[in-house]
Amino acid sequence: MIISMMLECELNDSGCEVIGPTPSVEAALRLIDEERLDCALLDYQLGDETSGRIASVLAERNIPFLLMTGHCAGDLPLELRDKTLLRKPVTGKALRAALEAILNIAA
Repeated sequence: MIISMMLECELNDSGCEVIGPTPSVEAALRLIDEERLDCALLDYQLGDETSGRIASVLAERNIPFLLMTGHCAGDLPLELRDKTLLRKPVTGKALRAALEAILNIAA
C-alpha cells in the first residue's frame, strides 16, 4: 500500500489523475466498466490472484497498460510477455518514461 501511495504521488506530481488503486481484481474490473481510462498500471501479482483478467479486459478495450512485477517476462503468461514491463522496485523516472511511451507523448 505504501508503494502504491508513493506512485500515486509521483503520478499526481506529473499531472496525471489517478483513479484507484483498487483492492481486488473484481473491483478493478468494475472500475474499468465505470470510468474512462487513458491507461492503467497493473501490479501483476495480487496476493493469491494475478492481474491477468484485468489485462485481458484492458487489451479488449484497447486501453494501454503497464505491468509492474518482480518476475521476469519469461515468468508471465505468453499473452502478456510483449507488454510494457516495469521491474520492481519502480522509480518515478522509469514510470514516467514508460507512461510517455505507451501514451505516445513527449517528455
